[in-house]
Amino acid sequence: MSEYYEPRTVQEACELVARHADDGKVLAGGTALVLFMRQQLLRPEHLINIQRIDGLGGIHVQGGEITIRALTTHAQAARSSHLRDQYPALAETFAKVATPRIRNAGTVGGNLAHGDPHLDPPVTLLALDAWVDAESSAGQRRIPLRQFFRDYYETALHPDEILTQVGVPVRKARCGLAFIKFLPRSQDDYAAVDVAVWLRLAQNRDGVEAARIALGSVGPVPLRAFGAERVLEASALEEDALAEAGRLAAAACDPESDVRGSTAYKRELVSVLVGRAIRKAVADAARADGQDI
Repeated sequence: MSEYYEPRTVQEACELVARHADDGKVLAGGTALVLFMRQQLLRPEHLINIQRIDGLGGIHVQGGEITIRALTTHAQAARSSHLRDQYPALAETFAKVATPRIRNAGTVGGNLAHGDPHLDPPVTLLALDAWVDAESSAGQRRIPLRQFFRDYYETALHPDEILTQVGVPVRKARCGLAFIKFLPRSQDDYAAVDVAVWLRLAQNRDGVEAARIALGSVGPVPLRAFGAERVLEASALEEDALAEAGRLAAAACDPESDVRGSTAYKRELVSVLVGRAIRKAVADAARADGQDI
């Protein structure tokens, strides 16, 4: 039987996490942790429930940043007017997480801290060049999301740290974002492939000035397709360039064969979906700037 704690402040939670770093687990929404405990995959001796801490929920826009506090649920993020106005594709990503029950219980911070490479929000957040803030008894630190995921269920969080919020920059002119989740079976299943594309169009809008292409469910961590990004940044958005970006993205990933498809099938999906996501991101940039699509 686990010892159970309900800290009321972040400081109190950090002290508990530090004290039980070797045999304790932080409980937020509990959608993953409770399942692992039921399956006997985890048996923590100490459970630290942070749900009663004030100030760890909500979405705010300030100083050129959008911050999503750790206890914000996926459902709240999907409904957020801030996200829907700034990044409709990010709100869509949260709306596509699992089932309504999971979306209403699972938290944005818990999703990231879990480190599961099959989850959807990390992919779109990675394309947005997001960061996370972590806090411990020793202080705070900011971790770029591109450095956060280390391996299957392994992140850059230290054993004595709590993830307190995730942040993304506010939307700038000529920028677009797209997310595609390919589901081979049912709406509540893991994706066979997740693709997110952020890009900034050139001043004359006949090419791409900067791009980030993120992939999920195709390796031990969500990943960026840097070679595909460079091709896109050097292109005039011609079909050949989009096809080459898709090919390079497929070559960058390392999917496993499973019930959602073979390795070859998932690579082919990446190749096709990257091109589609690029077109969607271009359309999103044009729409946000009031241009004809």
